Amino acid sequence: MCNHPGQFDETFLHLTGNPPFPWQRRLYAKWVLRDFPQSCDLPTGVGKTSVVALWLIALAENPEKIPRRLVYVVNRRTVVDQTTDEVEKIAKKLANADRQNLSNIFGKLSRLSAIGFSEGDSEEKSPLAISTLRGQRADNRAWSADPCRPAVIIGTVDMIGSRLLFGGYRIGFRSRPLHAGFLGQDALLIHDEAHLEPAFQTLAESIIKQQKEDSQNAAQAEARQIQLVSLTATPRENAKSFQLESEDYDDRILSKRLRASKNLHLHQLDNPKQELIPKIVEIALEHQNCKNPILIYARQVEDVEKIVENLKSKLSKELKKEQKKKAEKRVLSLTGTMRGLERDRLIQNPIFQRFLKKNKTSRRIPSAENNDQLSLLSAEPPLETGNQIDESQSIAEETVYLVCTSAGEVGIDLSAKHLVCDLIPFESMAQRFGRVNRFGEHQQTRIDVIHPAEIEEGKKDWEKRYNAALKKTLQILQSLKGDASPHSLRETLRKISAEERQAAFSPEPEILPTSDLLFDAWTMTTIKGELPGRPPLSPYLHGVSEYDPPQTEVAWREEVERITGDLLQEHPPEDLLEAFPLKPHELLSDHSGRVFERLKTIAKRFPDKPVWLIDEQDRVEFLSEQGEPLKMSDLTEKERIQHKTVLLSPEVRGLSTEGLLMSEKPEKNDSPPLDVSCQWEDENGQPRRKRFIGSKVPTGWRLVRAINLSQAEDDEIETEEESSNRNIWFWYEAPWGGEGEGYTSAKEEVSLENHTTAVVQIAEAFAKRLNLGPEIARPLILAARWHDLGKGRELWQRSIGNPNPQNCLAKPGPKMTMRKLGNYRHEFGSLADAEKETEFAALSPEAKDLTLHLIAAHHGRARPHFLQKEVFDPAPDNSLSKAKKIADETPLRFERLQRRYGRWGLAYLESLLRAADYAASAGLTAKKETAK
Repeated sequence: MCNHPGQFDETFLHLTGNPPFPWQRRLYAKWVLRDFPQSCDLPTGVGKTSVVALWLIALAENPEKIPRRLVYVVNRRTVVDQTTDEVEKIAKKLANADRQNLSNIFGKLSRLSAIGFSEGDSEEKSPLAISTLRGQRADNRAWSADPCRPAVIIGTVDMIGSRLLFGGYRIGFRSRPLHAGFLGQDALLIHDEAHLEPAFQTLAESIIKQQKEDSQNAAQAEARQIQLVSLTATPRENAKSFQLESEDYDDRILSKRLRASKNLHLHQLDNPKQELIPKIVEIALEHQNCKNPILIYARQVEDVEKIVENLKSKLSKELKKEQKKKAEKRVLSLTGTMRGLERDRLIQNPIFQRFLKKNKTSRRIPSAENNDQLSLLSAEPPLETGNQIDESQSIAEETVYLVCTSAGEVGIDLSAKHLVCDLIPFESMAQRFGRVNRFGEHQQTRIDVIHPAEIEEGKKDWEKRYNAALKKTLQILQSLKGDASPHSLRETLRKISAEERQAAFSPEPEILPTSDLLFDAWTMTTIKGELPGRPPLSPYLHGVSEYDPPQTEVAWREEVERITGDLLQEHPPEDLLEAFPLKPHELLSDHSGRVFERLKTIAKRFPDKPVWLIDEQDRVEFLSEQGEPLKMSDLTEKERIQHKTVLLSPEVRGLSTEGLLMSEKPEKNDSPPLDVSCQWEDENGQPRRKRFIGSKVPTGWRLVRAINLSQAEDDEIETEEESSNRNIWFWYEAPWGGEGEGYTSAKEEVSLENHTTAVVQIAEAFAKRLNLGPEIARPLILAARWHDLGKGRELWQRSIGNPNPQNCLAKPGPKMTMRKLGNYRHEFGSLADAEKETEFAALSPEAKDLTLHLIAAHHGRARPHFLQKEVFDPAPDNSLSKAKKIADETPLRFERLQRRYGRWGLAYLESLLRAADYAASAGLTAKKETAK
């Protein structure tokens, strides 16, 4: 397919809509041979996100060498993620484009998958799975249902980093090994703008180093080690890396972008505290008649709020009421403190759309056969109706302003005509400049930077280092002599020493070292409480820095208000949040100090309303030290909410229409929906979750939780239609695209025999397509055959409402009456039964270990142990002493296997069985072999 440049060019063009740049050809030539440069020094605007297409073509060409998953890590959660857009475009082309152009790569990629697609998978014709940090694909299961299927996972440093370290914020202890295994094995990790997160970059490098050491110490360990590539537009050092070359500057499109007009003007202020905001507004208003998009950056959220307020006031001054409203609509703000739902919807705003790439651009396609061939590229515009069309047309004819904090600096494909901003260290300043005339479409653009006439030294150590970086950045800007084009920036950096370059960057945080003991402690995910030697993850992901204050997240959930009293014992908050995890669209994040001050004001109106505090290990604090429900009035110290998620009752409100936490009392008609847990949708816009009280059972949905709000002690939980008159709160998830770990019912009853057969067939398909050797494939398949033997206990069958326990079921139907199971774990019972199997006795000691561990761990236990209350087996011939022996052996076996396969290697093997189990439960089947 891509054995020579012409074939690669053609495939790349049909996948992305663009012919490749020279650097993209060179990087592909390396990747297809599994040569992954550790660092790629590429300026903004040159198509860095195309690395997804490069990886995908290389995977199709060399699947035995190229990782199956591409994990793209971004600095922060953004409104418009360029990588997501790139991946969605590629997936759509693979699914719907003319197969004559993509039939070759489509066929090769499709043959990699082991199972079919679910009924809710909108890309059911595409071989590429996608999971992203925002919107409809946020944190779905498409990427992990089939480990053989090519997949792109896009997330923040927190999202990806915590999962790599067996933490996984808000996913529950059962899912953490699965995420660690599939992200830490058979994956290409792309760290975008790596210079902004040096702590995570160091952490990722230490994980790779650890995996290499493990592979030297054990023949089977870490066989599918992750590959790390950092992308950066402004590297901190003049280190050797993959870079642009002369042929890139000769390319017409690249040259246009690299030398794009960006006229830099510096303005000094004698009293910046008093004059900064008025000066920014003054310069911004100089462009009010240019009918172009104007970008404004300010470091502080409070400054953004004041700039927006002043701009609106100035633009609407002396206008009539209707004209005033129209003028105010020309100003939009973007901060990192917005709730995810509102940030995701910001892209639909007509003002924001003005800053995105034009719907149509043309680009000449170089071709050996026809150098004059042209391609017209188009992006689909958002759907607009009624007043939206009128408003969009009106906005399109006016000057518009987008006022941002650093949330608008990275990962957003913005392009403004002019920029006005304050002074910040060089790495962030370069990101801001990259959002002006990004594609070289304008002949004359202005960048106005306002800075203090004298930059004070500062009193604290971090202030001194930060202000020193500002001084050095200002010197570099002055040396540009008014030319802030990417080419000028890069040439200037090349002329200065590594020490000078470092001096202009934000001070690096203290980067904490890792160790064998730390990695071991993090892998023990079934120990949910405090564990000596297992510190919080955040300092290892971001480092320790005085100038970067602690963060707090806030969300709203109905259960905080509904689950009280005895119900808290019957339905522990940790279990509820594992059943229905918090998703990115529900959360807003801000500095802990600012959150604390606003919550304190809210608490004055609602002092007795309950509140839950969730830490990084997903432990929930919902009781005070006196054992009473935790109330809003108990939040008296800022430190109590640092690095935590504050879960509020919707009755306290506190959210503005823009998605910002606010302390003032909202107007009655000025409050957005607060509990948006069920607004997590799939790619077709269908909800993945539903919750309701006393209603008819939805067809085809899985029951996750049924809570009798009338009484805590209720041996039977009804799910029949007659429950409509009862005060029962039902939680359901769609059979596709949900969590898939905690549901209690299926679309229809499933026999244990049929379920086991399906799991075995899928496990066999995994082993074949992943080329697993017999020493791994055989234990995997045997574990698939025996993993649910413990479900044959009468106790378990009666707990799912099976009226005939002799006819064993794996999953109950939606209309069966559920009963309490107690603490029995069916996988614990499966261990005892597996050891009785004749085929088990013939296995080697190593194969026995792996088989039993895969069985024990297929719902997240046995890392390293089962809880004491779970150590029993209701089978008549299994005594308590035998159960204790099985329990005692479990952590010893876990330790042996981690030494043999490595930390991430063992988690990966566990995850193969878990993926097969999930896929079979979701109604997926192993694909039949097709002729190549």
